[in-house]
Amino acid sequence: MKKRSQATSAANFNLRFGLRNFARRLHRDENGSISIVSVFTFLFLTMLLGMVMNISRHTNRKVKLQNAADASTFSGGVVVARSMNTLAFTNHLLCDVFAMTAYLREARDRNADSLTPGILGQWDFIAPFIEGAPLLKFKRLGATIPRQTDFERDLIKIFSDQNAAVSERLLPVMEEILSKELIPRFQRALVWATPELANEVADEVASRHAPADRGINQGEIMRGLMWCTDATPFGVRQSSSMFSQLPVADPVNDTTLFRAEYIERGTEERWRTSFNYLQQLNDTMLVDFERIGDMSQFKPMWEGFTRGYLTELLLEEYPDRNIPYQIRIDPTQETDTQGYIENEFMFVGAVYWEQMDETLPGLFRNPNDADGMAFSQAQLMLPVPRFLIRLDLPIERRLVRQNVPTHRDLMNQNWTIQLVPATAAAIPQIVQTPPPMIEVQTPNLGGLSVEEFRQINTH
Repeated sequence: MKKRSQATSAANFNLRFGLRNFARRLHRDENGSISIVSVFTFLFLTMLLGMVMNISRHTNRKVKLQNAADASTFSGGVVVARSMNTLAFTNHLLCDVFAMTAYLREARDRNADSLTPGILGQWDFIAPFIEGAPLLKFKRLGATIPRQTDFERDLIKIFSDQNAAVSERLLPVMEEILSKELIPRFQRALVWATPELANEVADEVASRHAPADRGINQGEIMRGLMWCTDATPFGVRQSSSMFSQLPVADPVNDTTLFRAEYIERGTEERWRTSFNYLQQLNDTMLVDFERIGDMSQFKPMWEGFTRGYLTELLLEEYPDRNIPYQIRIDPTQETDTQGYIENEFMFVGAVYWEQMDETLPGLFRNPNDADGMAFSQAQLMLPVPRFLIRLDLPIERRLVRQNVPTHRDLMNQNWTIQLVPATAAAIPQIVQTPPPMIEVQTPNLGGLSVEEFRQINTH
């Protein structure tokens, strides 16, 4: 019994001693704690990774949106600039057709040709008297005159026959172009179609920045839309069928108070340019009569008759038709002011993208539900002449200025496009207007004024 009691006491002592030792070691024991720390660390790193990925995706999305807006706006603007240059080219073409028609009418009627025999006959008549002069110089001149008159008769006949044959085929075409007003009809169609074409190009360029088969949000395509600075989308028809979203006016069909001024300005440009083209044509075609065939005076007579035909075309047959397109006039008559340039020569491009799905959507939420659009502004302009270095000139004259036209009209074929700071007064309205081709939530500026919007606008 005594031994059993001693054993029991020893066991109780060992148990109490073991419990005390366990209690003492418990707060120092690290076995298994790494698993708990790992769980919380993994959760924290997962949240951190999700946050970094979310921020990166949003940043990438905004960069893509703005790049797409710049590219889309510029591409749509290129279409508008090319249309302006096409209008300028066709204005020149119209004047060239007038000049060519006058030239071919003279080639058909051969008025100058009918007068030259009498002039050359007078030279043949006085040739013997000159040859009989006592001076050797005059004797040689008198002997040469018959050969020169025969040469000029042949030259005039060949020239007249050739141009008459060309006139027989080409003159009806020129006359039909003018009578049916084919060039103005083309210009009206171009002005009508340009806004829709610019929209198509802007939309296509935007879509290529976020194709539907790849990208941040697969299946969501980016869309582009062009806006006028009066918050009217490109391609939206106005109440007046002759109103254009390009800064141009058709003098013939214009219904504004400036119609008379458009016609006056257009007829002056047509007169000046047509006569310039006619002079260039005559100088090129009649160069032989100026150098080796001037005895017959065929060149000045031909030029006089062609000028007469051109005057008849411009003043009598088409006084108020076939008039070149004109730049639209500022209604306030404050030409070249910033407001006029913004209203007529600037426009805004916007791109739209559907809302992006969040990474770890249960944990993160985008506080801005209307971040799916970006915009950019562009301006139609004429390039400023720059200084160039001409290595073929002496060193003191190598720095020369470019010889490019700077007149702001539709006889200048150098219109181009440039991205500019987005300061149009209509941008807040454009930003808040939902696009017609995609469902996207637009920002609500809450009645923010234009001045306040410009303070936070970073474009």
